[in-house]
Amino acid sequence: MAEQWFLRELREELRLRQADVGNDSGQSQLRISELERGVGDDPSPEEREKIVKALVKRAAVRGLEILILGRN
Repeated sequence: MAEQWFLRELREELRLRQADVGNDSGQSQLRISELERGVGDDPSPEEREKIVKALVKRAAVRGLEILILGRN
């Protein structure tokens, strides 16, 4: 799965735990771990969409924190 590295890199850049991404996307921490390691079934289109939306939402919040509060 080509996106496995992307998921881990983005999650780490946003300072999120696998459990955070899992909770936000309706997945388990174990499933996020599997996806990051490229094991198990490939994500369904619906699962992929939920994960992407969760990451985008967290990225937006992180961007606002940096912009408005000056937090890094």
